[in-house]
Amino acid sequence: MSGRRDARWLVLGASGLVGTHLRAALAGRDVVATSHRTPAPGGVALDVTDPAAVSRVLRGSRPDVVVVTVTEHTERCERDPKATRLVNIDGLRRVAEGAPEAILIVFSSEYVFDGRRGPYSEEDAVAPINEYGRQKVAVESVARERADHLICRTSGIYGWSPTRENFVCKLVDNLRARRRFRVPSDQLITPTPAPDLARAIVELVDRGARGTFHVAGPEILPRPEFARRAARAFGLDGALLEIVPTAELGLVAPRPPSAGLRTDKLNAFLGRGLPPSSDALVAMRGSEPPS
Repeated sequence: MSGRRDARWLVLGASGLVGTHLRAALAGRDVVATSHRTPAPGGVALDVTDPAAVSRVLRGSRPDVVVVTVTEHTERCERDPKATRLVNIDGLRRVAEGAPEAILIVFSSEYVFDGRRGPYSEEDAVAPINEYGRQKVAVESVARERADHLICRTSGIYGWSPTRENFVCKLVDNLRARRRFRVPSDQLITPTPAPDLARAIVELVDRGARGTFHVAGPEILPRPEFARRAARAFGLDGALLEIVPTAELGLVAPRPPSAGLRTDKLNAFLGRGLPPSSDALVAMRGSEPPS
């Protein structure tokens, strides 16, 4: 099935960061949105671990495109692999099996790689070093069971969302309150602006893209440098940034030391890449929702 502008989209996890911006990118189209912990305006409540609920939503929506943004994140995966697999893998499989004719779009991560020889292309072998990465490898496997799939590997997504849980939102909230904000000194990031990520995904589907794409920003940066850029873009005091080794942050899941995603395939397919962080952060500041 090729992409069509009249296709019906089902966006699962529509109140999260990616889901919020996907809904904006799909404005004016036929979209059914679901959410679980945080309600999405006009959306349908759905817990992907509930088989009857999943079946009911899929029967009612009859989607042409299914986007699964629902995910349990890195630290929770490491702490509770069994519970998080019920969402990240079993929930996805339940959705995939319930909509066998739809294009299936899933999200993966640079954490499928071990971070020894980054940056990575779509053809590089996966070798995850944490549970989140292992679960994302499984997510990719579920998607590849059907021909009509799109796997979007991404990294360091930032932008406005109801929960304000991403790195830039946390940085802004802390620095505005004159609180120090700890940033790992020994991690790389491929910063990816959520609005542009969402628009790229819609365009990929519209143009019939299938397979695996690294959908991420054009720069691979040390986290401290990205944090300083964010502080400057928002006119905040970068002196409040406390640069510390990852080992001092109390994280449970190991992080790939030298990851990063190459986006040559995306750039060639779309004829352009996502904007650099300097531009995207300024755009984020200019689009801040009222508090």
